[in-house]
Amino acid sequence: MSVEEFLKLAEKLLREKPSKIPSGSWPEDLKPVILWLRSLASKGTSVAYLGPPGSYTHEATSILFPKEKLVSKGTIAEVFEAVEKGEVEYGVVPIANRLEGPVNETIDLLFQSNVKVYHDIEIPVRIMLASGTVNSLKEIKRIYGHPMIFKQATKLLKELNVEIVPTKSTSEAAIIASKEEGAAALCSPKAVELYGLKVLKANVEDKPHNATRFFVISKLDNPEGSMTSILVTVPHKPGGLYNFLEVFAKNSVNLTMIYSRPMKDVPWRYIFYIEMEGSRKKLEKVLEEAKSRTAIMKVLGSYDRLDLTG
Repeated sequence: MSVEEFLKLAEKLLREKPSKIPSGSWPEDLKPVILWLRSLASKGTSVAYLGPPGSYTHEATSILFPKEKLVSKGTIAEVFEAVEKGEVEYGVVPIANRLEGPVNETIDLLFQSNVKVYHDIEIPVRIMLASGTVNSLKEIKRIYGHPMIFKQATKLLKELNVEIVPTKSTSEAAIIASKEEGAAALCSPKAVELYGLKVLKANVEDKPHNATRFFVISKLDNPEGSMTSILVTVPHKPGGLYNFLEVFAKNSVNLTMIYSRPMKDVPWRYIFYIEMEGSRKKLEKVLEEAKSRTAIMKVLGSYDRLDLTG
């Protein structure tokens, strides 16, 4: 059974009430889906993800690939490289955050590489204040965390008014907090579980609706799915972008994201990352017409979205 097949089957079985519920940051009513994913997943596949273990990307990866061999990579570029070289079958990288927007490095690498987008998963960002040595908020002397996490938990940090120490990742923060006296970490539920931390305060994020989307990338080309992503450059002339977008408007294709990135080799020229509803197979004629109005168009693939934010 393919990943796509067991995802669809899992969603159909949502109303089943399994006896064992896995841990994670997804909503309570979606936990049965995760359990079915774990029971249906195939074995023997290698998957690279942006680590270290305990990161939010690790959490997303473990949902989609619970029985596969997971390989932690230090950077998004290393995940792409592992997929391109055939070291792993799939890679998992962040593509966008609800509050912070698209991940520039991922978009740039999608343009530069030969990989395809195969799946899309969105998980809620639940931030835990946890420690391995502290038992109460009053005992905290310093808090470790990624700078991005600090921006998403400003109310808590103002309330506690203790030293904050930036780290390279939430996982690194969790590791330090598991050993250092008086230290706590802002980290993911997965990191709490992996490093044996005690949760001092759960869900400390300023915006409870925050979430991050992750792409599964692969050499495999998926022509079907509910969404399609492309990268394009348009002629550098008045109306160039309008002329391109007109094709989608007149064919009633809903564009859900348009985001520009500077081209690295051409000063002051831009590439547009675009997401739209519909599969590449369904949109074949529309994409052909749109391509005739561009300088470059790269179809990244079609994919289904698994939304675990409730």
